[in-house]
Amino acid sequence: MGRHARFDREELLLAAAGEAAIGRPVTIQSLAVASGASVGSIYHRFESREEILGQAWLKAVRSFQSEFVPAVDGASTVRDGLQAALTVPRWSRDNPALAGLLASRRQEDILDESAPANLRREAAGINRLAIKVVATFADRVRRNELQCQTALIGMPYGAVRMFLPKAPPPAEIDDMIAAAYRAVMKVEA
Repeated sequence: MGRHARFDREELLLAAAGEAAIGRPVTIQSLAVASGASVGSIYHRFESREEILGQAWLKAVRSFQSEFVPAVDGASTVRDGLQAALTVPRWSRDNPALAGLLASRRQEDILDESAPANLRREAAGINRLAIKVVATFADRVRRNELQCQTALIGMPYGAVRMFLPKAPPPAEIDDMIAAAYRAVMKVEA
């Protein structure tokens, strides 16, 4: 019977996300120090630094979308859409390393030509479903797509970026995001 792995891929991806979010150069050696894993253990799970960073970035996007997409898709009225907008600060508080990575690094920063081709392909289409559900929501509530993109993504994301990656967004920001959502969507409080 083999040994139980002391470090799993998810822990290493979170460590890489945290390091990258705060602007530290992520190397296999720095990841070993940050996570407590050995260099060999990291290389056993990942082929390269670029793979680790690409996987961490994709994990962050998938994690966020796992909450955001169902919230938008389940919103049947303009008022219901507010809960979808609030997934941005709530998810950010619950996932500070992943949120910090998304707030501090663009896809192009992480998944450039040095990243594995399979990760670049996945990243190329990763936002399609989110864009589609926002467009469907816009049709459902009879608002234009730009209005919905701004209310559901632009305003909440801009608000949390003021804090990330240094600190999670405070709970008080939710009321401000709600006020911005209502203003953009033209909903009375």
